[in-house]
Amino acid sequence: MDYLVYSISSLNDTVVDTSVLSAAELQEARRRGGSYALVRALLRHEIARRHGIAPADACFSYGPHGKPECDIQHFNISHSGDCLCLAFHGKPIGVDIEQIRPRRFEALAGRFMCDEQLAAFKSRDCPQDEFFACWCAAEALVKHAGDTMWNARNYPFIYLHGRISCLFEPAPVVELFSPETGYCGAVAYTHC
Repeated sequence: MDYLVYSISSLNDTVVDTSVLSAAELQEARRRGGSYALVRALLRHEIARRHGIAPADACFSYGPHGKPECDIQHFNISHSGDCLCLAFHGKPIGVDIEQIRPRRFEALAGRFMCDEQLAAFKSRDCPQDEFFACWCAAEALVKHAGDTMWNARNYPFIYLHGRISCLFEPAPVVELFSPETGYCGAVAYTHC
């Protein structure tokens, strides 16, 4: 398992060749904006580098909840603010990064934390660092499963002493990381 972190503002067409994109990706880039094209091209170039193929030859499909998949490489993408993370593994993987910013922590926490984690979170007066660690862990877990945040409570976990412990089996490994100053991240992957 490994992940790469980039500053989106530092990416541009001179650094990332977007001519490798498919017609569908170019159409989606027109709808979503230029950063989509750069991210997809960067993903194609990284998969090509890892597998010795041409970037245009990477084939993508989408899972039932829209998670992009590649026939030769498990990967996941997350971006927030100016930060982008590409994560790769030999088995399913999920990654999330979040820019730390003011949020309504208690209201949002109740939507994705299991009852045990929510009680612990509230008992510690809803600390910002714990909220973002748990949010990233929940996102990484659902993305690992190919699911959506609407079902995040199906992947219960406890945050304690800076670590995530899943309360379900079989559970992936969840690691927290700091991709950049002012950001929090988590990656969930199946241990080989």
